Amino acid sequence: MVLPIPALKIAQLRTPIRDKHTLVPERNMYTPMNTSSGCIPDAILFDLDNTLCTFIDAKYAACRAVTDYIGTGDETELFQYFLRPVHSFEDPNHIFDYLKEKGVYTPASADHAARLFEDVKIAHIHPYDGVHDTLRHLASLGIKMAIVTDAGSEQARKRMKKCDIDCYFPVLITPDRSGKRKPDHTPFRMALRELSVTGTIWLVGDSVRREVIPGQELGFVTIYARYGDYFAQYNPECTPDHIIDRFSDLLSITGLHQIRS
Repeated sequence: MVLPIPALKIAQLRTPIRDKHTLVPERNMYTPMNTSSGCIPDAILFDLDNTLCTFIDAKYAACRAVTDYIGTGDETELFQYFLRPVHSFEDPNHIFDYLKEKGVYTPASADHAARLFEDVKIAHIHPYDGVHDTLRHLASLGIKMAIVTDAGSEQARKRMKKCDIDCYFPVLITPDRSGKRKPDHTPFRMALRELSVTGTIWLVGDSVRREVIPGQELGFVTIYARYGDYFAQYNPECTPDHIIDRFSDLLSITGLHQIRS
């Protein structure tokens, strides 16, 4: 069983919902959704980690495997290393720094720890309950779908393949493709260009800062996946169009469960 991230650590990670750097909304080029039952969107953009698959739980399990291997420290402490701004969130240098801090670093141990971390992480990544059935139903309605993630392309494709969801997403937008990270608008606009779609766009994600706010600025229908928000970013002052506590709720709260192909 993967332990939850301690509440104290989560509280330290909360991101302000709006500040003086928040972008002024650009002209809305998309059509807001009529939220009545039976409205089918032209496209849905999904976040990947903690929206479609259980990424933080997997990363926490991988941290435990590394600390068990080196025989010192604990998974919570190592996980916190990945939250430092000195390296990207998936950079193995976090592990190397941790081994050095614990006085157990050698090139061989570092290499093994990094490989162990990746193997355990991918083994523990799973789609959330209801993901396959929900995506299958959306695809049957002819809705175009894309993933917009801050993970690198190689990592994202590994996770999509592990969850057996790659067949639903002909378009995958990552920072190494778009040159930008969310909440910048560039990745979202790139996804729509590659889908060749305009009109009613839904955006589903677990982050207020990276999905809900930019989605609102772009005129999308925003669906906040609260079940995946480990960092407790939600603020009632920033109201998404919908909040879901299970992935399968995506169909019921929008009325799409009543529509058949």
